[in-house]
Amino acid sequence: ICEKNDNLELNSEYKLEIESDKKFFKNPKIYRCKNCDFSFVHPLPNNQDLDFFYRNIYRAENRPPFWRQSIEQIESSLYSDKNLNYLLYITTFIKFNNISSILDFGSGYGDLAFLLKKKFPHLEIYSCEDDKYCKSILEKRGYKNYENLDNIDKKFDLIITLHSLEHLPNVKIFKKFKEILTTDGTIFFEVPNCTKDYFNGRAYDSPHLLFFTKKSFDKLSELYGLKIVNFTESSYSFNEDHKFQRISQNAYLQINSKKLLSTKFKFILRKILPKFLINFFKNILNIFFKNKQSMILNSFYNNSGDNCYIRGLIKKN
Repeated sequence: ICEKNDNLELNSEYKLEIESDKKFFKNPKIYRCKNCDFSFVHPLPNNQDLDFFYRNIYRAENRPPFWRQSIEQIESSLYSDKNLNYLLYITTFIKFNNISSILDFGSGYGDLAFLLKKKFPHLEIYSCEDDKYCKSILEKRGYKNYENLDNIDKKFDLIITLHSLEHLPNVKIFKKFKEILTTDGTIFFEVPNCTKDYFNGRAYDSPHLLFFTKKSFDKLSELYGLKIVNFTESSYSFNEDHKFQRISQNAYLQINSKKLLSTKFKFILRKILPKFLINFFKNILNIFFKNKQSMILNSFYNNSGDNCYIRGLIKKN
């Protein structure tokens, strides 16, 4: 961010969540700038590999951390502790009677803007998402979706970017955000809190490419002529988050390495068992992983001094 390359130090080897993803991410390292406290992956994956990964692989079936939820599961988790925490935070600081349009960048299923529209029906909600599964959910929820930021031809009163920035190859997106933000518009962001506590004990880094701290966001805002109007630590403790990482990763390894059912046997089962029974067993599996997660990530809180995420509101300077 500060462009002072003489302050760089090797932070860590890059840890893959799923080893087969090496074909997309190769074998990079994580470097940290001692001046602005910003860390990043080098060398970066090429853009073509990243585009394919996020369009087709990231939310594929039986992959952590999403485990490809059904429509029913997505709807049942809409009022989760995390989403309600987002809702409480953002409505505390923003008067939505003065907001007409929202862009959710890297929206996934677009929970937050969808919840806001339920409360404030006048809102126009837009998304920027290229994942083929998510796009069908966003369409059902009434979003107008842009597959690429370059296609956006209007300005927004609020830009939401939750756990998207860390997946990008650089921070230049803030220049685009500033261009498409109305004069008094606001950016609401949340990213992992990548202090030493984050790196100590984490199971993996991928597919994250950028690693932020409070200090790096201060530098970032200064670089792009923005100002942080609120900054908050949020989410679970580092220890809880690292435990969930390990459980999620081990569950994936167990499913894919032990191969409890051979490919041939699965094929036979599909021929014999009715489709509703196969879906029933898939749902049982998803409930198991959801319960394992909730045993650890059972509360989403703010400003405990040990939070694994940071969030804030940014406006034009």
